[in-house]
Amino acid sequence: MDPYGEATRETELDFGQREVVLRADLDRQGAGDCIWTSVRFLMHGPRSPRPGEVVVLVDVEDGTCLGRVVSVAGWEVCVRPDWRTWSGAGSRPAGA
Repeated sequence: MDPYGEATRETELDFGQREVVLRADLDRQGAGDCIWTSVRFLMHGPRSPRPGEVVVLVDVEDGTCLGRVVSVAGWEVCVRPDWRTWSGAGSRPAGA
C-alpha cells in the first residue's frame, strides 16, 4: 500500500520512465490545497508526470513529501501534497 491507502505497482516511482522528483515552494498552496510547480524540459529524458501519478516534492527551503498530480498545464503540474509523508528538519510548511 502507498501512503494514500492504494495498492502500488512496481512502476509507481519509475525514475527511468518519468520525472518523479519536483522542486516546489510548499508554502505556496493554492486552491484545493495544491502546489503548482514546473516540470523540467528534457528532449530525450523522462516524461512529465500524468494526473493520478505520485511524485516526490522537494521543498525549496527544507523537507520532502509525496504528492499526487492533480492536473498538468503545459510545463507546470498541480500537485496535492500528502502531509502525512512530510520529512524535514523543520516544521511543515504554513497551511499544511
